[in-house]
Amino acid sequence: MKREIETILNALSETPRLLKELITEIDSELYKEKIVKGKWSIHEHATHIAIGDSYGFQKRLNDFRQEEKPTFEPLSGDNFDEDFFIKLDLKKAINDFFEIRQRTIELAKEFNSNDWNKLAIHPEYKTYTPYIMLRHLLMHDHNHLYKIEDMGFGIGHVK
Repeated sequence: MKREIETILNALSETPRLLKELITEIDSELYKEKIVKGKWSIHEHATHIAIGDSYGFQKRLNDFRQEEKPTFEPLSGDNFDEDFFIKLDLKKAINDFFEIRQRTIELAKEFNSNDWNKLAIHPEYKTYTPYIMLRHLLMHDHNHLYKIEDMGFGIGHVK
């Protein structure tokens, strides 16, 4: 496996630990508070990250393996009911995330060089490969982790 792919997979494997660490350190009274008006709470960001693989990225990896040129639609938290993420059990979602993310990584490690070179059709990307998808997943994780940290220790902490 190429070094670039290994680097992404190793970083992705750390997201559940980082998420759990952040949530553990943040005052639980802040979890469901709408710290930024009109935006998700800490709870919503955390559960969104924790279930994202099972609602989209694992299917995409399977599609890359099974189809010569898969077609994907954009994934968005907006595709769920407005209260979907807030209704999820936060601790369960985070604990389940370790296994869910491990499964995503295992699926990627099953790829051969042909699979890694496949192109997909995605309306938001000029080029979309499994590597680009996993890199995007990592950036997505870190975007939400940053927002959680900011609300828990930054703007949410200072009142």
